[in-house]
Amino acid sequence: MDSGKIFERLLRLANVKDIIVCLLPFQAYEGRLKGNRLGIAQDLNIDRINYNLAHELAHAYLHYDKGDTIHSERHAEYEEQADRAAEMLLDLLKTA
Repeated sequence: MDSGKIFERLLRLANVKDIIVCLLPFQAYEGRLKGNRLGIAQDLNIDRINYNLAHELAHAYLHYDKGDTIHSERHAEYEEQADRAAEMLLDLLKTA
């Protein structure tokens, strides 16, 4: 279980990219990135918050130049890439 250290490190990474992270009362999503604003559903446990934060940050790093990735015909591919990058990032942070 994360005591908040992974979350803090992910927030620092967001800060490097000038991304503003907020916990929000989402109902349809666990996480969303739009421009430099990243929202995470506030009712998630810390592990889901970390995963979604890592996933959305992966989009910021990998897909920043792809336009509207949600409505893209490559949406499934972009999601898979962000999932893999998020898992790698979390694995790294857990061992640090």
